[in-house]
Amino acid sequence: MLDRAVSDSAGRVPVTGYDVARAAGVSQSTVSRALRGDVRVVGRTREHVLRVARELGYVVNVSARTLITRRSATIAIVSGDLRNPSYPALVQSLQEQFHARDHRVLLMSDHDEGSGRFEEDLEGLRGGLVDGVVYLSARTDSSAVAELVEAGLPLVVLNRDVDGALGRRVDRVISDNVEGGRLLARHLHACGARRIAVVAGPADNPSLRRRARGFAAELRRLGVPLDPALVRRGTVTPAFGLQAALQLLDVPAARRPDAVFGQTDYIALGVLDAAGRLGLRVPQDLQVVGYNDLDWAGWSMIDLTTVRQPLAEMARAAADALFARMADPAAPPLLRNFAVELVVRGSTRS
Repeated sequence: MLDRAVSDSAGRVPVTGYDVARAAGVSQSTVSRALRGDVRVVGRTREHVLRVARELGYVVNVSARTLITRRSATIAIVSGDLRNPSYPALVQSLQEQFHARDHRVLLMSDHDEGSGRFEEDLEGLRGGLVDGVVYLSARTDSSAVAELVEAGLPLVVLNRDVDGALGRRVDRVISDNVEGGRLLARHLHACGARRIAVVAGPADNPSLRRRARGFAAELRRLGVPLDPALVRRGTVTPAFGLQAALQLLDVPAARRPDAVFGQTDYIALGVLDAAGRLGLRVPQDLQVVGYNDLDWAGWSMIDLTTVRQPLAEMARAAADALFARMADPAAPPLLRNFAVELVVRGSTRS
């Protein structure tokens, strides 16, 4: 078993696996297998063992288990800046997946960009601290990511396109950003928009690049090519959306865009704020679209037309892919590309 009866500071002797086995009426090996989620233990027996362990206050000796199994039963989720509301929804879905499979979650965020701490933290994942990584951060170009893959740590990139050699070496679970861009361009054109502006995120983000490519290609196909003078690029924040939209919209009516594509809902929120400050009616004077369908996008005061990604299904696929990679490190890289859906609301003319 993975425990020892060592007295704590109060003189109490902790509950051991032997105690759990005796109380549950099963063998110690069955207890050990049930606690680590071994498929050889049937569901009813496993639930019984776990219930008895909880009632007795049994605590697994994680250090001992890691030494014996060479597994920590811990998965790292490497998120982007958690102040961006697109990340917490994915993190929550992933946590549910891993907790259901009896794995703990170590959450990291890359919010402190430029300090070097992000790369240091990633390097710290090597050496057995975690069994695998689900990578959500937009910083897929970090050398530390390639080093994790090189070191043999199972890694799945979720909701992030990856370019170059790294993209051919890692498992990826993504949604179709090119098609999402096309859907929005087609919809705006059908709603009568002809002078269309874009408020975009960083150029080095592969997902946003694909989104922009699909949008621009569809506009060209429809005969209204995107004017480079109507594109602003910066951070994925409402503050930048506001600043960029004010530059684009605070001009004479003849030069003003009649629609703006905020490359994320977070950016589009700033665009809507700019329209309100300038007294522009949405959608009569200005149509606005976003991307991601965040929880608040459907609120009546926002009512944003956007693109929805199946985040819960993508999180489940990412968890499946990671456990498959842990079981078979030599398997070919996986690519799952999920379809997206246009969600039409009141920020565009139907």
